[in-house]
Amino acid sequence: MNAPSGSLVQRALGALARAVCARPGWFVWPQLVLFAAAVAFTVLRLEFHLNRNALVGEDKVYHRIFLELRREFPGQDDIVVVAESEDPEKNRQFVERLGARLGAESVDANPTNLFTDVFYKGDLTLLGRKALLFSPETNLVEFSRALEEYRPFLDDFAGATNLAAVLARVNARIRASGSSGGATGVEADPAAGDSADASRFAAMLPALDRLVRMASDALRRPGPPPSPGVEALFGGGARAEGQKYITLGGGRLYLVSTKPRLVEHPDPDRRLALQASVNGAAIRRLRVIVDEVRREVPGLNVGVTGEQVLDHDEMRQSQVDSTRAAVLALILCAGIFVAAYHETGRPLKAIACLVVGLGYTMGYTTLVVGHLNILTITFAPMLIGLAVDFGVHLVTRFEEECRRGLGPEAAMERAVVYTGQGIFTGCFTTAGAFFAMAFTEFKGVREMGLITGGGMLLCLVPMITLLPVLLLRRGRQLRIESAGSGDAVSAGGRLRGRMERLWLDRPWTVLGVAVLVSALAAVRVGRVPFDYNLLRMQTEGLPAVEFEHKLIASSEKSVLYAAVTTGSLAEAAAMEERIAALPTVASIDSMTRFLREDPERKLAEIRRIRAALDGLEFAPVDPGPADLRELSLRLFALQGYLALAAEALEAADPGEDRDRMAAEVGRLREAVADLRAGMTRGDPEVNARQLGRFQRAFLSDLHGTLSAVRDQDTSGALTVDDLPPALRNRFVGRSGRNLLQVYPKGDVWERDEQEAFVRELRTVTDRVTGTPVQLYEYTTLLKDSYVEAAWWALAAICVLTLIHFRSPVQVLLALLPVALGAFWMVGLMGWVGIPFNPANIMTLPLVIGIGVTNGIHILNRFGEEADPAVLGKSTGKAVLVSGLTTIAGFGALITGEHQGIRSLGWVMSSGTLLCMTAALTVLPAVLMLGRRAGPADPAVTPSP
Repeated sequence: MNAPSGSLVQRALGALARAVCARPGWFVWPQLVLFAAAVAFTVLRLEFHLNRNALVGEDKVYHRIFLELRREFPGQDDIVVVAESEDPEKNRQFVERLGARLGAESVDANPTNLFTDVFYKGDLTLLGRKALLFSPETNLVEFSRALEEYRPFLDDFAGATNLAAVLARVNARIRASGSSGGATGVEADPAAGDSADASRFAAMLPALDRLVRMASDALRRPGPPPSPGVEALFGGGARAEGQKYITLGGGRLYLVSTKPRLVEHPDPDRRLALQASVNGAAIRRLRVIVDEVRREVPGLNVGVTGEQVLDHDEMRQSQVDSTRAAVLALILCAGIFVAAYHETGRPLKAIACLVVGLGYTMGYTTLVVGHLNILTITFAPMLIGLAVDFGVHLVTRFEEECRRGLGPEAAMERAVVYTGQGIFTGCFTTAGAFFAMAFTEFKGVREMGLITGGGMLLCLVPMITLLPVLLLRRGRQLRIESAGSGDAVSAGGRLRGRMERLWLDRPWTVLGVAVLVSALAAVRVGRVPFDYNLLRMQTEGLPAVEFEHKLIASSEKSVLYAAVTTGSLAEAAAMEERIAALPTVASIDSMTRFLREDPERKLAEIRRIRAALDGLEFAPVDPGPADLRELSLRLFALQGYLALAAEALEAADPGEDRDRMAAEVGRLREAVADLRAGMTRGDPEVNARQLGRFQRAFLSDLHGTLSAVRDQDTSGALTVDDLPPALRNRFVGRSGRNLLQVYPKGDVWERDEQEAFVRELRTVTDRVTGTPVQLYEYTTLLKDSYVEAAWWALAAICVLTLIHFRSPVQVLLALLPVALGAFWMVGLMGWVGIPFNPANIMTLPLVIGIGVTNGIHILNRFGEEADPAVLGKSTGKAVLVSGLTTIAGFGALITGEHQGIRSLGWVMSSGTLLCMTAALTVLPAVLMLGRRAGPADPAVTPSP
């Protein structure tokens, strides 16, 4: 076997080929060991970073401000459960049951604690010993009057041990009024004082009705029943409920918010990884609990959302989509390879070497970067589509040389030397396009460049060393069928050659068509927008996204807010006043007004409220199941009194008060009858246990609420130490800084409203941060970084191509298919309505690196033979097959459910197809015209 002479590169490749042929074991066993070690290292150490904010480097001022916020307020990202229905009672039932479950799981003593700061209502027991200072003064006045009016009934309820005892005391109070008519107030004698009792009884009818109906509801629903709500019983019904719970959309949406347990670790990177693990576990556990509660309260539309949930779901979907796309890409590439070569041996060997290269890449990624994120997770299907090209070109040239009559070793050496030059240059240019991303300011883009650029180089190693060994093993056992025939072109090659003549003999027509297509593309190139909205990249129909849209559509408060921190309350108050005046601001949440207000008038009302409860005694709550027989008797007696009251109301003079009271008595009678009937259905023991749980929930809530009111601290103003943990952790930082949560009026996922909101806030303070600011800066930097990476990629490719060809004209020719293909791609996007977005903007640097390899291989072959006809030869076949495999690699991403990944697949597949089309048609046409112009023309003179 004669060593080819030529350039230094040719001699080096010849030496490599001879070493592979002479010492195959050197190139097999060490690589298999390295592959196994890389895979094991990846499994043990590779992590997934869910937080999109981790993609931005700390060198950015706005990001440093955001990280300072995170350090000061480490648990700001809420997980929000949204319960939606037209029935507020169903919504209340759901959030009460869910809140109780989460509260039980969030206690520090729970070894599986994943949650903290559970918040779904502002009741007194949750807000602490100065809870009433959070209420407006007018509400305190109304509350004080209500307690004075209802004090006799409060004594009855507080002194009862179970539901039957409550009803016994109610019945006794009705009897004490003198008659059923007196109880209703219809025949009461004001002088005798009966009207006072009657008035109180009339006011208690809605509360009794709610209590009885909730007891019936407890019998129908599984699971621990919640209390009917003490505030609603004694403080205004539905109005009190709406003030107590976190609601949107006029009570159509009820919210429960919680946060994952915080993880502390001295190593920031390790803490981030551990926190991500806890966050994922908390989201999964929360969804399990939500499903359990939803079975107890059917008929609601329930979803889990929030920024963490969106990130978690996006990363999880991206993992699924990328894994599926990688497997599909391997299958498609193998299928294309097999179909192109009409056999399975050589294609499958190339795929096996590709898998080895992917293993190297995973180990390299784990060692150099240590994690994958929402951007870099798509590298595997991309590398599959790109790196398989090395094997395609090598196998194709090896096959051609064998057909020429060369032995396996000689054919391999010639393939490695001559086609290897194009493979190396194509690999380096594509890797250079990726590595160009490392010069950008966006950390996530830099990591993408490092991973994919390094992956290209690593995948080249087994393709240029291990694959030749595998091909030679079969070559020694079985010579290619046509070897020795001297026919270097197969029947398929001749067919492709005849097809190529259709356009190769008409170069001006080809150029005319190219100009026409370019003109059509030019019409739409400038009309391709950039879609900054990250929600539109998420999976269609994803519950977290749908409920995020529902919260936005409620137009009352977004879950996204800007954050401003201040060092003092006076500064916070001044800042809050200035920000509240901005047109784009809907509301501001903070503790400022509560911590700064003069509470003297409120404290006076609270003292009156406490005095109204002096002497109130609580009986111990019955811990056992309900006594159904006794309860039924008490209900039967109540029915009798209500029947007498109804008769008295019928005989009374008509009037609005009589009609209203008659309706309330009628509803209560129906509720009592329904409860008695429900107690007789089903298993009596189950009914007794369920009613026992209900009466414990109600009386415990009653005792806890009244005790909290009676024990309110009236010693002074509200201080930071008085805030409950859920509020203190949210609004007061670790060093005592105060947080203002600024909510926008508009949908800050949309770029225009996002930009207006951020720009207005920055007119007040340049220290504003939070998710809207991060989204604004993140998407801006991402877009600019990829555009910058495209210019770096172009520069790197020009330099590498110039080094390879040593001719500026040939550099321009190599870039011609890229320029045309990229231009046509953007025009196509404009015609079909596909915008650029934070996912598919990656196409800009990629299409340059990928598209230029076609021109390099064609020009290399033209340099060998001075013949622009390539499609019938191994080079043209390899360009075609490698283009199809690259399209398959990116096309596999189209199967993803994540809309960003899917759009990346569409754009890159079309870009690769158009670049390949330009390379196989326009570039040969230009070379043909150059050859006709004469060999002296430097544009067509083959490089030596």
